[in-house]
Amino acid sequence: MMYLPLLYVCTGALNVLLLKWSDTLEGECSDGKWRRFQHPVVQTALMFLGQFLCFVFYKAAYFFLQRRGTGAEGENVLTRGGREFSPLQLFLPAALDVIASVILLTGLYLTYVSSFQMLRVSALIFVGIFGAIHLNQTLTARHWMAMFTISCGILVIVSIDVQRVAYDRILLPNWDSNAVLTGNLLVLFAQIFHAAKFVYDEKCLKGTDIPTLLATGWQGIFGLLITVLLGVCLNFLPSPVPLNHNSRGVFDDLGDIIPQLRSNPTLWAPLIIFVISSACYNFASLTIVKYSSSANRLLADGLRVLLIWWMAFMLEWEWFNLITLMGFIILEMGTIAYRNAIFIEWYRSLIARLMRGRYADLSNETVNDSAEPGVSTNRPADVI
Repeated sequence: MMYLPLLYVCTGALNVLLLKWSDTLEGECSDGKWRRFQHPVVQTALMFLGQFLCFVFYKAAYFFLQRRGTGAEGENVLTRGGREFSPLQLFLPAALDVIASVILLTGLYLTYVSSFQMLRVSALIFVGIFGAIHLNQTLTARHWMAMFTISCGILVIVSIDVQRVAYDRILLPNWDSNAVLTGNLLVLFAQIFHAAKFVYDEKCLKGTDIPTLLATGWQGIFGLLITVLLGVCLNFLPSPVPLNHNSRGVFDDLGDIIPQLRSNPTLWAPLIIFVISSACYNFASLTIVKYSSSANRLLADGLRVLLIWWMAFMLEWEWFNLITLMGFIILEMGTIAYRNAIFIEWYRSLIARLMRGRYADLSNETVNDSAEPGVSTNRPADVI
């Protein structure tokens, strides 16, 4: 369990980088023209395919442990939990995840990869509001101030992204500030659905004790079915620029996928790795929600931003921008303040540890000198 946050951060960062890499690769479309791999619906389907692998892995692990006849299937971390539940209760979070992911990956295609991850922190605002409504969580003045701080950081990032299109456009499909702004707004809009999913996951997993691996698998099954149906509809939906970089000018031209994969085999690498990484990421994500909270899951996203941003610089996908750094710092201040992980708490913890050590030393002195006159054996505690 102690490695789950690390698994969550690393696989989450890897997912974003792999998807952005696939967005930059080009392939020959069905009309003979070479275009970038703009297929948010297909990428969403691959994500749920990874989650479906968790279902297969759960069934295999449960069957293997049950064959032993020792009852280990009820104690193993991968299979323990209640199995008397209706899988249909996982349909709603899967549907929310489909909507959020399609919108989110469309935004990723249009904007900077670092800004994409930073703007995802905005989900904490909606998680707080939805948690207060559906989980009876109390929002204090500290929470509202943290949400306001996060909003200020988002405003800084969106504003500077519109400005830096003029000189930082290495991976942008459209050298247009309106396209980048559209991508950023899509990312922000998707967080409403993601936040609703996070809160529902927390309520469902803690209320029914569903095995996390099994819950991830069922969401993968429902999500894959919904994505296939949605993909058929979006395959015929006419879309405006910059959402129609394909042969027929629709939202996601499924007829371009096979020709692009054939003409550029490199596309297979990020997509296959993404499926495996997505399975690990979603399992770690739901496990954190089950044993902690959806807000704590979002707190770990701050580390993911740093990792993605650093990799974007190393790969020369973006240029360093001081104002973007300022926006990130403001975002992190809001995130940390929301979870009460502020400096005063660290200070109190340090002082308490020092005082415990001090009283331990005084206790030893009292025992050693108890026979001497004038030495009190009942010292009062100091007030911090």
